[in-house]
Amino acid sequence: MTGFLLTKIATQLIYPLSISIVLSVMGLVSLARGRSRRAGVLLGASLVILWVASTPVVGFTLQESLAARYAPVPPEQAQIASAIVLLGGAVAPGTPPRNWAEINESADRIAHAARLYRAGKAPLVVATGGAESPSAAVQNPADTTADVLVEWGVPREAILLERESRTTYENAIYTRKMLDARGIDGPVLLVTSATHMWRSMAVFESAGLRAIPAATDYGPGRIDLGDLRAWLPDAGVLHGNDGAIKEYLGMFVYRLRGQIRGGTR
Repeated sequence: MTGFLLTKIATQLIYPLSISIVLSVMGLVSLARGRSRRAGVLLGASLVILWVASTPVVGFTLQESLAARYAPVPPEQAQIASAIVLLGGAVAPGTPPRNWAEINESADRIAHAARLYRAGKAPLVVATGGAESPSAAVQNPADTTADVLVEWGVPREAILLERESRTTYENAIYTRKMLDARGIDGPVLLVTSATHMWRSMAVFESAGLRAIPAATDYGPGRIDLGDLRAWLPDAGVLHGNDGAIKEYLGMFVYRLRGQIRGGTR
């Protein structure tokens, strides 16, 4: 098993749902062994963690702590750049039963990159993203993203494909190599979800690229504490929380590995 897969598995295990399941199993084992008090503590802790992590008042606040770092900029007000770098993760390939590529909840990234191109902010769009394993997809994610970009008005000849990367760090490394090989050394407009931008900017700047944040996909925004629904569990919020936790954990790991240098805001 590769280090990449081990990292993916380790990340999954620190999500609230995984922790809750582990505590529940431990509680049930304790109950079966007649340790009712310990079982009650473990099962109670499992319920509290799952409830808290699923409530909008907690989830939206955590996501907003990331998204609020970069204000949205209308395409017509964006800076001119040498290229638009579009980070992947927004499409699924056209494999059966699909007849074509399907966009997911991060598809705002592709739409925003297309808007920036149509606004004349850069002559090229770099679609990044490789398959996580050789059997992960029939079509490479970068190619799938390019297909959607073409549907949304970006000429095929204006798209560069970075097909090797599997992580945000690799996005930056391989994108820089691609741009350097073409003699492109100007600033790039970096397009990704707002909650992912903090880590992405840190990695791209550490890789020596002059990145201009072009955030999109801002998610739920601020929460109304007076709304009863803010205190009730929601599966969608739990999913969003997983993404925010992944960003903070990713920053910690990248700093630990020395893949991020200098300060980040």
